[in-house]
Amino acid sequence: MNKFIKDICSRIYKNCDTDILKNKTILVTGANGLIGGFLADYFDYLNVTYDYNIKIFLTSLSKEPSRLKHLLSKKSVKYYSEELSSGIEIDTKVDYCFYCAGYAQPSKFLSDTTKTFFLNTNGLYKTFDSIYKNNKDAKCIFLSSSEIYTMNETDTSHKETDFINLSLEHKRNSYIFGKIAGEMIVNNFRNLGCNATSTRVSLCYGPGHLYDDARVMSDITRKGMSSDIQNIKLFDDGSAFRRYLHISDFVIMLLNVSLYGKNDVYNIGGKEETTIYNLAKIIGNKFNKDVKKGEVNNDVITSAPKKVWVSLDRYEQEFGVLDFMSLEDGMDNYLNWFINEFAK
Repeated sequence: MNKFIKDICSRIYKNCDTDILKNKTILVTGANGLIGGFLADYFDYLNVTYDYNIKIFLTSLSKEPSRLKHLLSKKSVKYYSEELSSGIEIDTKVDYCFYCAGYAQPSKFLSDTTKTFFLNTNGLYKTFDSIYKNNKDAKCIFLSSSEIYTMNETDTSHKETDFINLSLEHKRNSYIFGKIAGEMIVNNFRNLGCNATSTRVSLCYGPGHLYDDARVMSDITRKGMSSDIQNIKLFDDGSAFRRYLHISDFVIMLLNVSLYGKNDVYNIGGKEETTIYNLAKIIGNKFNKDVKKGEVNNDVITSAPKKVWVSLDRYEQEFGVLDFMSLEDGMDNYLNWFINEFAK
């Protein structure tokens, strides 16, 4: 296991009681992505370091998932290449399912809107339905997104109980509508007595994504490390506000609400606010490059929310205030991993 990821797994273990996962079977869909891949690593870490004896089932679309290649030869791991937009049939008992399938990168979900919607609806329903048929006591977790708040313009943080504003004209509506419909499917399962939860994830970052990840942080980091690029040029003025959440804090929060949460939906996000420009400056300083502001010139940027800010009141009322990793420390961890992983 990569040393940076192993260190993060150690931090998670010290901050979240996961004894309940011993001897369980866990399914992670979308396991070739940042979140799914890191969950796979963490469950493997529990097996290797603390003898949890977890059976780990992983799925993604890729026939050869490079993110998971270090896990595929392990006896505790089974990998399946699946097209999840039409759902899958689970022929064994699963105790926990983390449904991470779906495009999290705006450039991808904007380019394939139909599949984006069905991954979060049809695929989700058929996967959960198959799991509950085999084990009515299973726990299923759907990774929704803070993107559902995109059209809720407000000066306060977004709460899980807020009404959601929608528009059929918005460029990201296939993703937003898919996540909302996915949450509705989760609630329908809850109404049938099933143990299911939605988590509205906001701006998770950290070690573990693929090199060609198209999100803004990884795009800027590639520009920073590239010897062919003199300056880091942004797509716009970088004034959008973001509260990034390090992957270790994300997993701590996700596992707490998944294993012990009492509510149907939770926001999962960070607290320390920055702008895209200031984030780029951190990356630029790491690689000794200047950052140049640009002008808005593509659908990914123009459709993005100006400010992303979710309330963590519900989480904190149940689990207390998390000692978040600072953006400075989190970015140092991320950038050192990126250099170690991808520098030629």
